[in-house]
Amino acid sequence: MLGLPLRKIQTLGVDVVHGCQLRCIGCPNSSLKPDIRHMPPADFAACLGNLDVRAVKLFRLFNYGEPMLHPDLPGLLVIIPRQRYRIRQVEISTNAQVHRFDMLAEVFKTGVLDTLVVSCDGDGTPGEYERLRPPARWDRLLQFLARSRELRDAYSPATRLMTRTICETPQGRRRWSDVLGPLGYVPEFRGWLYLSDAVGAPCGPPLPAENGMCVFLQQRTLFVDYDGTVVTCCCHPRAGMLGNLKESTYSQILAGPLRRRFLHRLETNRKAMPICGTCGIRRHEHKLEQIFRWPYRWLSRTLRVKYTSANGALAQ
Repeated sequence: MLGLPLRKIQTLGVDVVHGCQLRCIGCPNSSLKPDIRHMPPADFAACLGNLDVRAVKLFRLFNYGEPMLHPDLPGLLVIIPRQRYRIRQVEISTNAQVHRFDMLAEVFKTGVLDTLVVSCDGDGTPGEYERLRPPARWDRLLQFLARSRELRDAYSPATRLMTRTICETPQGRRRWSDVLGPLGYVPEFRGWLYLSDAVGAPCGPPLPAENGMCVFLQQRTLFVDYDGTVVTCCCHPRAGMLGNLKESTYSQILAGPLRRRFLHRLETNRKAMPICGTCGIRRHEHKLEQIFRWPYRWLSRTLRVKYTSANGALAQ
């Protein structure tokens, strides 16, 4: 579909704030330490105006930045319903350490926000949470959870409250559920993932690079930085730059030379790419590969065992 405008984007991520005040374990921002910069409302409107699509399923006002650091988040949200295409869901994710509750109240009052997500990791104890997300404080997390629910209930009862929480143990997940449930938040648990330029993630070394198109570039996704730069994915702030949505339409960027060259490198020599070559995200498998992957592996293993047994090489 290279060069053809897509009728629908599954996920649109716009980093309305570039940078974050935390230095979380496993996040590239902790080693890159970017300056905090904001996307002006005029630039936000220009980017949305250049989306020549019919619909956006999920619109996230974040990639790697902290949206609550933006000075006029409600001013951005009111621009969204003015677009000519349909946007099904709007989502904001925050680290819950920025307590601008007056602005958060105005965010809910816009009636645009469908889901407010809080990012919090660890085993559900204060010490582990603060270790993984310095210089975050547990008490500020709980204050944000409680106050945001009050504001949601008052101004936008239909907005969903949830967390995305890296926690891999049953005990930790139970602790988080006990903390979050009474505060009105539903946890979504996930495991650790190796991201390029990240430090300290307890998930082992990066996987060997595989040639092939990245899942984010094969699916209907679009990620935009604070200055309009279209980036390749949400796994690194600047893994690759494909154009600028303030200056070009989405279909022009989709068919542009920067994207073509980037895809060619992924297909032919991904291991030489400084960021994508060490990314923990596997390349996207074709549907036929997904169908035949397990039968192929079973057959290969069976034949290998039979061959080595026949030659007396298999130790019993």
